Amino acid sequence: MKRSATGIKGLDKLIMGGFLENTANLISGPAGSGKSILSMQFLYAGAEKGEKGLYISLEESREEIERATASFSMDVHGMEKKGLIKIVDLGEMRRDQTMERRKKMVAFGTLSTTISRLIKETGAKRLVVDSVSAAGLPYRSNEELREELFGFVRDIKDQKVCSILISESLEDGALTRYNIEQFVADTFIVLGLEEIKGDLRRTITVRKMRFTNHDTAKHPFLIRKTGIHVAADEKVF
Repeated sequence: MKRSATGIKGLDKLIMGGFLENTANLISGPAGSGKSILSMQFLYAGAEKGEKGLYISLEESREEIERATASFSMDVHGMEKKGLIKIVDLGEMRRDQTMERRKKMVAFGTLSTTISRLIKETGAKRLVVDSVSAAGLPYRSNEELREELFGFVRDIKDQKVCSILISESLEDGALTRYNIEQFVADTFIVLGLEEIKGDLRRTITVRKMRFTNHDTAKHPFLIRKTGIHVAADEKVF
């Protein structure tokens, strides 16, 4: 089966070369764990091969995304000028709307329609949605949220793109915001920030990946000038 390499040193080794095409891949972790950087590296790796990418931000502004990637060896602005990456700041688009309209704009049904239109306009083959945690806020019950999220993921996969969906983990130990997201995604990768001997260490674990004989151990990773580097041959115990 054809795969889309993430371009992240060490990670592709853990997942047989990359994400399967036309799959929804969930990345979860606490604030500061590297979710946005990993996702942008995925888009950038595709852009370097001529695959167009689309980054949908529901919370972080364009300026925050550009600032987060500016210190790395990724000319995201240059890729945008070439039409290979497009960043869409839905937060900015929602700013002057009523509260009811704001909620509707990030609800999964409306979001799916927006993404479908943007994929057709850009020809994107890779997609990042940052984050599904924000899109889940309008729903009052887990049953409604699960049904809407399942439909959203199905719609995304129908677009024939390889996607990363971002979720946040919580301080109470829950691996995702709603403890539902991981069940509808094809892949579930958890980023961690763990205190080891007084230092914070970043870790990555591939907890689930359909149709793939993936590594299941917890590995350390570093964020360097060139981006994320996973130590695929080291384990964290």
